[in-house]
Amino acid sequence: MTAQTWAGRTAFVTGGTGFIGGALVRRLTALGANVIVPTRDRSRIGTDGAGIRYVSARLGDAADLARQMDGVSAVFNLAHDFRRSIDENVALYATVADACAAARVPMLVQASSIAVYDGWPSESVDEGSPCDAPGHDYKQAKRAIERDIERRVAAGAFDAVILQPTIVYGPGSPQWVDALVERMRGGTLILPENLTGLCNGIYIDDLIAAFIAAADLERGGAERFIVSGPKPFPWRDLFIAYAEACGAQVRFEGAAPVAPPPTTTGAGPSLVSALLRRASALAADTLGTARLERLRGAVLRLRPGSRIYRPVAENPRLFLSTGVASIDKLRERLTAPAISPNEGLARTQDYIRAKYR
Repeated sequence: MTAQTWAGRTAFVTGGTGFIGGALVRRLTALGANVIVPTRDRSRIGTDGAGIRYVSARLGDAADLARQMDGVSAVFNLAHDFRRSIDENVALYATVADACAAARVPMLVQASSIAVYDGWPSESVDEGSPCDAPGHDYKQAKRAIERDIERRVAAGAFDAVILQPTIVYGPGSPQWVDALVERMRGGTLILPENLTGLCNGIYIDDLIAAFIAAADLERGGAERFIVSGPKPFPWRDLFIAYAEACGAQVRFEGAAPVAPPPTTTGAGPSLVSALLRRASALAADTLGTARLERLRGAVLRLRPGSRIYRPVAENPRLFLSTGVASIDKLRERLTAPAISPNEGLARTQDYIRAKYR
């Protein structure tokens, strides 16, 4: 991939103010692209940088989005709001897909997730693994979107590629770096002595390379690609690396808890959780996502008492899993991840030291 590949082209990135979307926007502009980023965050409007244009978007209005997509080479749809329901997230995607069809955008690159697979993370998976059993809201929403893209591509609405990332880590990752460090820094990280679970992690730069390669795939055909790093590595290595970087003590004790069996069914969200999710979405719309995250971090820092963090006890199914996400298809058809776990964790440690110490 050369810098000339995107020179003079225009990309449209939903979710472009988030961790992954922001990294994608920066990489596209470095390659010479003009990037349009729709956002509901009023604090972003008027902060355009070189090659980046933030636009106030009515994400429920396909006609409005289609006008803004005029002349776009590819749409990268990364928007997903965990505070909203399955139906709301699917409707958000559908508006983007309708706009792509109306604007005759040649390629849609859709962010899905490894979570769509029924056996994940307990079992090893590839793109042919079962993925249509019932599951949690995130799985259901992402799988519904995948099926709709397949239908639209078959009908000739546009071409598309579906990417299914695993654990995305690296500087600025809110879920797989900041949230973990905030739980352990200034306290004690407790791990079981026999922790052997595998992290199917991908460093952010490798994921961005996959997004860009997907947009230039000659024939997408709604193909799905699992996107993970060069090889899985122990969760133990990740936790210890983070603890060393933020100054947390590490203590080992006893045997790991038994991971519960995978579940394929689940009750729908309660009224209370639905109301809390709606309140969180309203706060994000009012304050802006970045301000809301800063407020959340400030609240965490005010917690009294010594911090004791037992991640494996909180999520044994994930942290004890030895399932492997196959990237054979990714390597063969799209791109080969290049950043080793050692290099990715070292870069992430530098970020943690700078931010938290």
